[in-house]
Amino acid sequence: MATFYYALFYVHITAGLIAMVLFWVPLAARKGGFNHRRFGSYYRQSMYIVAYCGIVMSVLMFTVPTWIKPELDSSSAQITSIRVFATLLVFLGWLTLFSVYHGQVSLQAKQNRAAYRTPCYLTLLAGMFILGLICLAVGIQFSHPLLQIFGGLGLFSSISTYRLIRRKEVSNKLWLTEHLGGYIGSGIAAYTAFLTFGARHLIQLDGYWQLTFWVLPGVIGGISIALLTRKYGVQPKLPT
Repeated sequence: MATFYYALFYVHITAGLIAMVLFWVPLAARKGGFNHRRFGSYYRQSMYIVAYCGIVMSVLMFTVPTWIKPELDSSSAQITSIRVFATLLVFLGWLTLFSVYHGQVSLQAKQNRAAYRTPCYLTLLAGMFILGLICLAVGIQFSHPLLQIFGGLGLFSSISTYRLIRRKEVSNKLWLTEHLGGYIGSGIAAYTAFLTFGARHLIQLDGYWQLTFWVLPGVIGGISIALLTRKYGVQPKLPT
């Protein structure tokens, strides 16, 4: 089992590094052009691999931590700590998967918002709500600020997205802002993972300062999404 886990780990890391590089090509390329579509597709496939591997690894770490790390005592507090953190990682993997899928559905759907109401899309959306609720509950139980923050994010995002796809009127540029938001959101996840599991070992910060690596990419990404949304403008509403 450990061999399988670490095989997934190296695939996860490799795909993540590739995605971090590819992320910038569609942003810089002419929107709708050949390179935008081609490298956007490469990025999407890389991020799907990242998300799937991350979810499976996190589930394994939660369910059978001693199979992954045989040196652990099955009755130790370490097991609880690992499972609490694995809960967060499952949510982040799911959030990444949903962000990419949402961004692609938005592009393909344009004004046909029935595409948001397919079983696959609604399952991913419901999963984000459930995992957000679990993260928030576990975060409160164990006084874990990251779980509280991301759990709240999951609840807010899933509820606001559901309300959005149920609206009777939408902007005729909604698909574009949702497409940008979904893909940039997945890029935020990739760079957050890099900073939290990689760069933090080069820059030593203690205590709550470590939250900087988790929160800063989201803040920058949120501002970028807001600026791009403003750039492309909000057009008159259209009935659905």
